[in-house]
Amino acid sequence: LHELALAEARQLPLNRRPADLGALVKDSASGFAPLAAADGITLRVELLGAPPTVDVDADRIRQTMQNLLANALRHTPPGGNVLVSVGRRDGTAEVIVRDSGEGIAPEHLPQVFDRFFRGDNARDREHGGAGLGLAIVKAIVENHGGAVGVSSAGQGRGSTFTVTLPVL
Repeated sequence: LHELALAEARQLPLNRRPADLGALVKDSASGFAPLAAADGITLRVELLGAPPTVDVDADRIRQTMQNLLANALRHTPPGGNVLVSVGRRDGTAEVIVRDSGEGIAPEHLPQVFDRFFRGDNARDREHGGAGLGLAIVKAIVENHGGAVGVSSAGQGRGSTFTVTLPVL
């Protein structure tokens, strides 16, 4: 909670350096490969063109990716898919984490980045998490001058989280 409070106040210390966003994402995803395989979930990382170089705190971006991947895997059933793509769009670096999991009800989409939010039965304590992961993601990304968004076609139809960061 202390780190989240610092991040939300834009006082989180960042050790920023130029980094290959594709390598950061691949590194983060590789740690989840055994978990995905054990759960029968296909986890793939796609680089869409030359990976963008970003000025970031690599550890914080890994933390962001770990939170997004942990959520995606937690809410994707066996036989499902999690696809992470890294590319550029409109002059920014873009990371998209798309899962084929439980999805999010439309009325809950505006609240998913709020502290402690677990809006439906699929996103309660029984299924893990304290409702802080996505709030942390948002705060870290915004501290880097980026943005994060979410979309879902509804329950049972998966979720897509999009992170954008300035390109060097």
